[in-house]
Amino acid sequence: MDLYKYLHQLLCLRFCQLLVIYLVTVQYLVSGVDFYELLGVNRGASDKEIRKAFKKLAVTLHPDKNKDPDAHDKFLKINRAYEVLKDEDLRKKYDMHGEEGLKDDFHGGQKYESWRFYQEEFGLYDDDPEIITLSRSDFEQSVEGTDDVWFINFYSPHCSHCHTLAPTWREVAHELGGVLRIGAVNCEDNWHLCRIQEIQSYPSLIIYPSKEKYFGEKTVRDLVKYALKYVRVKVIELRKGNFEKKVRNTKSELPWLITFCGDTGDCLEPNTALKLAGMLEDLANVASLDCHNNNVKLCQDLGNTDGTVFYNQGEVQEGKGLKITSLVAQDIATQVLSQLPDVTDLDTSKFQTIQEKLNHGQEKAWLVHFVEGSEGRDLELRKLPVLLKDLKVGRVDCQQNRHICNDLHIHKFPSFVLFKSQGGHENYYGRMTAHDVAAFARDSSSIKLEALSPKDFHGHRVGPSSSQTWFIDFFAPWCPPCMKLLPEFRKAAKNYGEVVNFGTVDCTIHVDLCKMYNIHSYPTTILYNQTVPHQFHGHHDVRSIIEFIQDTLNPPVITLEYNTFYSHVVDKKVDDIWLVDFFAPWCGPCQQLAPEWRRLAKMLKGSKNIHVALVDCVAQHNLCQEQQVHSYPTLRLFPAGSTNTGSYFAYSGWNRDADSLKSWVYDFLPSKVETLDWNKFFGNVLTSSTPWIIDFFAPWCGHCQIFKPEFEKVAEGIEGIAKAGKVDCDANRGLCQQAAIRAYPSVRFYRGTVNPGQTQNPYGLDINSQSAQEIIMFVKNNLPHKSTHDEL
Repeated sequence: MDLYKYLHQLLCLRFCQLLVIYLVTVQYLVSGVDFYELLGVNRGASDKEIRKAFKKLAVTLHPDKNKDPDAHDKFLKINRAYEVLKDEDLRKKYDMHGEEGLKDDFHGGQKYESWRFYQEEFGLYDDDPEIITLSRSDFEQSVEGTDDVWFINFYSPHCSHCHTLAPTWREVAHELGGVLRIGAVNCEDNWHLCRIQEIQSYPSLIIYPSKEKYFGEKTVRDLVKYALKYVRVKVIELRKGNFEKKVRNTKSELPWLITFCGDTGDCLEPNTALKLAGMLEDLANVASLDCHNNNVKLCQDLGNTDGTVFYNQGEVQEGKGLKITSLVAQDIATQVLSQLPDVTDLDTSKFQTIQEKLNHGQEKAWLVHFVEGSEGRDLELRKLPVLLKDLKVGRVDCQQNRHICNDLHIHKFPSFVLFKSQGGHENYYGRMTAHDVAAFARDSSSIKLEALSPKDFHGHRVGPSSSQTWFIDFFAPWCPPCMKLLPEFRKAAKNYGEVVNFGTVDCTIHVDLCKMYNIHSYPTTILYNQTVPHQFHGHHDVRSIIEFIQDTLNPPVITLEYNTFYSHVVDKKVDDIWLVDFFAPWCGPCQQLAPEWRRLAKMLKGSKNIHVALVDCVAQHNLCQEQQVHSYPTLRLFPAGSTNTGSYFAYSGWNRDADSLKSWVYDFLPSKVETLDWNKFFGNVLTSSTPWIIDFFAPWCGHCQIFKPEFEKVAEGIEGIAKAGKVDCDANRGLCQQAAIRAYPSVRFYRGTVNPGQTQNPYGLDINSQSAQEIIMFVKNNLPHKSTHDEL
């Protein structure tokens, strides 16, 4: 007996091993080669790293240069990988479900450019550190979200003029570095952003925040001169008559940078001085002093007749000041910044005192700069106290205060954390420039969003066991879709923070916590509504996020279980219509459908006897088996006129958006719209005294299908005052030609005949609207007058 059991267990083990090998083989055949491996990048690669890796492969493997007979097919594979990974939504679907998750959404990657394009035109500004390549999320946060002056080049890699301009633009960026911010937007990769910014030609050079377009000569001199007009500072001209008032008696607490213009010619050029004024805005007064004529004695009294000198506040006098040794704006700015006071250093005692005050609402928000020894102490960051006058700025050296940094899980330097005035904190993950850090700090200080750690979950303050509602974004800083979602998530927190608590969990730090909550891909965003988790699968924009929150807190869709399905749907009332989505939580297409299904439910909310529901086929496995649901999502309509039968119609349409689904539903509703052919059109409409509104359509026209439910509303809205009809122009070509129908859908109004035997013009009155409300108003305003009138 023991031997039998042993052999049985051995056979089972062998079978399991073979099954695993089979599944792995099937998975390999289904998924093919990993897209990240194809491009030679890790899964956390940024958009720029992916673009550079693809360019390197494209130049070496392109069929124009590679004589391998399979070069075309091999290039299509890397091209497909790039097309998927460069797109935020496609990349997330691929990360979650592999190529299987792309079947319904991506059919590209089959076309590519010439070798010359990848060699000379692709990734135009990727190697230029002084030019900031902006995506849509970067643009919203760094450009539209600040008052900083930007000069931005909107271009297309296929535009020859854009390539001609590129060397000039690089030189402009070098000239204006630190004065204002120089950006570039690739309109082929960011077409939606360019459309919003109304870009109609390339290159388009635009100054922000005034949003003025440059139309002048595209030379370095002209572009720099134009940009400097928008610098909101000026160089102070000192002279004998104003020196005492400007320098001695001023209330300004700023130091002075004065360039003395004497006979040696070592004073700064006007443009250089203006650049410095921009670089040192609110940090130092920049001035020039002409040491000729009436100002000779003033310069002698100060001990300088040429060159440039930096003076601390209140020390503009002979024997004081630091002699500047350069005539280059960037070098001078560096020397000046090194002389400015650094931010407040925080030890353990000061840091704990600040945290206690913040937790009790007794302190302004603090932006804390975490460094390790000399690492991360960039001079430019000394601008932060000036840029953040309403906040406090401090620094913690993690070499000397290791336990503070360990408690906050800070192991990368430099790092910035915003500690909020009502408690909680938020980490910064953006570019380490003073302007970007300051924009984050100002925004974060007013948002109810905080970084969460395991102690927050263990204390039952947040998460599935909390009685509060929490929306938590589980993410990884190396994940580009995560970094694109984060600004939108923060906008949602700004709009909905009074109703829902918002938090983030960095899964690269809190690995065990993310494993505990089964987080397998990033970003995973979950709304815990009174302990029930609802995962967000919509578009990564604030509108979709807020819509998801609203739909979760006030569900428009009915969730059915085994018993409620049979009592509500199978045994439904005769006049009821039920729409049911049978889905699986792990199914990618189901996740994409979910927001559209909720939108459909809201569209049909006012419709009598129509109910929109869903069934989770993982939780209700037996129900789905009994209903013979074998694929997901399966959409069924249980029509009016039947009960106790379970009879249904399945949706087989290609489009799964709310408008298309609504049009499908309306096929099963009683219609007040009469179907017309030529005889009915002539007899019931053209020769009738009754007013008619007619929808001329074609069955293949997508817009016509979307308009169909709106026209049903029109028919209801005009009931009793006019009739509604529809004409299929494929089946009635002659009728539509005689009515001069040239586009679908076309809506025409026929007011009715005045005298018996009269015939109306088949053209009718054209209505250029597809809004039910506007069409109803048009009909009411154009009805024939029935009232009598006096004759003169």
